[in-house]
Amino acid sequence: MSGLPWIKPATHRAIMMLAANIGGPIDIAPELRFPGTQHAVLLEGANLLIAGTRTGPNIGLYDFGAVARQHGMDLLLARFSGPIASYDIYRCDANKWFTAYHRVFEDRPWFCPPGDVVDQPFILAHRRGLLFARHAPFPDARRFEAGHSPATQSDTQWQEAA
Repeated sequence: MSGLPWIKPATHRAIMMLAANIGGPIDIAPELRFPGTQHAVLLEGANLLIAGTRTGPNIGLYDFGAVARQHGMDLLLARFSGPIASYDIYRCDANKWFTAYHRVFEDRPWFCPPGDVVDQPFILAHRRGLLFARHAPFPDARRFEAGHSPATQSDTQWQEAA
């Protein structure tokens, strides 16, 4: 693969909205400086490449990771399939993927591991980078579970992205 795959315009709008929600300076054409990053956006202060795809779980991890690793960037890969998105997060310095995460809370870009996975971190995408936490974003599990409804856009927006 010579770069990131083509995506639908609706998928591009969805990753732009995600980048805007995280905040910070956004480079909407990172391929001008970083070959192979077309169809993605770059959060410059976070050194975080954000890409989208319609492929299923775990498909393309090597290819997406190779592009991010080539430029020393972390990667947030949004997978759109139907009304819910899942996220794969690549941490470049550790050369490690965190897969099948779900976004929680519409107002903050927190990502939580799949329910059947033990000892995976919670991840906050911040305008300065990815922050990894061993504990839920709330101090007690009951409050976290009460707020743990995956953040979703309207069904129409996700259907467009998929």
